[in-house]
Amino acid sequence: MEIEEAVRRMGLADNHRDRHWNRAVKVTDNAVQRADPEWLTELLAALLRVPAPTYPMRHGFEVALRRLAYAPGNADRIRHVRTFAAEGRAWAPVRYELAEVAAWLATGQPVEHLLAVFDTAAATDEFAACLLQETALRYDASAAAGYAERLRATGHPLGMLPLRRTPTEHRHVLSHHPDPPSPNWRPPGDGAPPAPGPDGIDVTATELDWPDAGRALTAHHSWISDTGDTTEARLYLLDRPLDPADFGAALLRVLGPKSVGDSMTRTCGGTTAGVLRTLFHAAAGGSAYGPRMHGAYGRRASWQSLAALVGVPGDDIPTIEAAAGRCAWLLYTSDWHLAVDPSMDTGIAVLRPDHRTVAILGATDSD
Repeated sequence: MEIEEAVRRMGLADNHRDRHWNRAVKVTDNAVQRADPEWLTELLAALLRVPAPTYPMRHGFEVALRRLAYAPGNADRIRHVRTFAAEGRAWAPVRYELAEVAAWLATGQPVEHLLAVFDTAAATDEFAACLLQETALRYDASAAAGYAERLRATGHPLGMLPLRRTPTEHRHVLSHHPDPPSPNWRPPGDGAPPAPGPDGIDVTATELDWPDAGRALTAHHSWISDTGDTTEARLYLLDRPLDPADFGAALLRVLGPKSVGDSMTRTCGGTTAGVLRTLFHAAAGGSAYGPRMHGAYGRRASWQSLAALVGVPGDDIPTIEAAAGRCAWLLYTSDWHLAVDPSMDTGIAVLRPDHRTVAILGATDSD
């Protein structure tokens, strides 16, 4: 299809009540989804020249931009996508964010072209800051240490994150070149043995005030409802030290947080890597109704939540990792809201190294 004809057809309707609606939206389904990068580049440039774009134009622009970002190219490909993304947000009310476009590029482009961006990037370049962390989640981005230092010097919130995945992040499996984008979500604690704990466990607990509760919920920020009944962060002190081998579902029932519900459908032992992965995907992917943080800010949020859970102030990642490694972890789901959907339910419990302090994080979108 010629570019001019594609633009013309997209402009035939603006909503589903228009009689030419199907014809307008099928341009994206039949042409944009199958086009090569050169055609997509021309289409994006042509759409930006339309002063009053229709909905099919705006949607088609987003799909074309995403497909162009995923298509492996050279430094010009990254430059074109960056330019189109910024101009598109000024052109019309598109639904993507620049942080999302950074994730698309890190998924589709060869690492050498991604790293080249940071040679001249300014510390005020928010797109580059997001791209740096999206790259670090997929590759070793140590070559961008100079740019990371410039970010730290300005106090940028992403500047303190490592330039490669830490050992605890090894399960953050994200798509990257040359593999095509693909979903990689697995249930938290997938394959872990059940952790019922001893029957009739003889322990009592006192709930403590937890000033860091909000920080513990950082990764689930978009999951917090207006009524506040879909998330909780609680801290308890047991009357005696608990053997980590006894840390299980029985203790959670004694503690009685809302997220335990009437019946826990699954409780299993966890690892620091599995917990961090759960936090990361909750933040990066967002809730069913809330916005996503994407990889860059999702990574930062997951470390903040983990630090609060293990009781570490500050954001020094080696310190957080070391503290988390001395803890015992549980992952659980329950019927505490209206349904149980593993992709929309998070239950995390941690027994801190003193063997008396237990922190609970629960979040659900299963309504």
